[in-house]
Amino acid sequence: MPAAAGQTLFQAYKPGTIRLQALGLGDVLDGAITSIRFNPKTMIGMSVVVLALFLVPSAALSAGAIGVLRGQSMALEDLLVFASLAGAAGVAVFGQVATVMLTGLLIHVVGEGVLGRKPGLGDTWRATRGRLLPLIGLNLLLGLAFLLASVATLGPGLLLLARTDRTGAGVLLLLLGAAALLVLWLFVGVKTMLAGPALVLERIGVASALRRSWSLVRGAFWRLLGISVLSAVLVGVVSYILQLPFSLASSILLGITGTGNESGLFGAAFANHLSALLAGAVTTPFMAAVVGLLYIDRRIRLEALDLVLVRAAQGGPA
Repeated sequence: MPAAAGQTLFQAYKPGTIRLQALGLGDVLDGAITSIRFNPKTMIGMSVVVLALFLVPSAALSAGAIGVLRGQSMALEDLLVFASLAGAAGVAVFGQVATVMLTGLLIHVVGEGVLGRKPGLGDTWRATRGRLLPLIGLNLLLGLAFLLASVATLGPGLLLLARTDRTGAGVLLLLLGAAALLVLWLFVGVKTMLAGPALVLERIGVASALRRSWSLVRGAFWRLLGISVLSAVLVGVVSYILQLPFSLASSILLGITGTGNESGLFGAAFANHLSALLAGAVTTPFMAAVVGLLYIDRRIRLEALDLVLVRAAQGGPA
């Protein structure tokens, strides 16, 4: 068969959520949305379950913080600030852990969706539960690396501000350190963004997944960075829109009950967690699908994975 005819055949073949070909920006974004629509029960349902499991203890901690601080005869304005910070911190910490687990679970669903398969919640859990600990280990390792980089880049400026009266030099050093940290974070973030999909879908170890991601990203750094930033902006806008009604409801509730009323503070904390659950149930599957499709795209471009996927979609050995 001539190469052109073969290319046309594979480009026309779409067993699931995407055409089995190299993916452009529109293909990735459309494929991410199609992945959610193709199997919403698992994509959104699993997100709701996992996020709820992690946000319940976060809500309990927020409620406990409000109760403790209320008993300290704290000024009403300070109480409101601390209660808001406690709720935001709980959502950030527990939500991040839930997102890490969800990404691994949902990448499996995205990969199956490319082949036209719709795994259920039980099927997905059985297929990915052995990958969760390595996935958490991968993210802890990256988090530790970021922490050390933060100390190395921001530490000198903070020390200069704390121990001397050279405020101008300290601020300048701190700004330079923050810029260096941002550049380093973007570089390492893009270079390692495909480690999660490789770890889950190829069932390799943490070190091998990092090397695999570094290799797949080579030659496509700026493209992957641009798509990632654009996806993050879209997710931020959607998340803001979804959480806006809850923020307004929380403000109205506090306005009616007053900041010194515990029921109003508890209601505001509950609204904060409920909005995080709703936004995360929509945005986390989208971001997981984007990363998963970028991983598949790089393997199609570098390793002719489309040929393997065609065979697997038709029932042959993958």
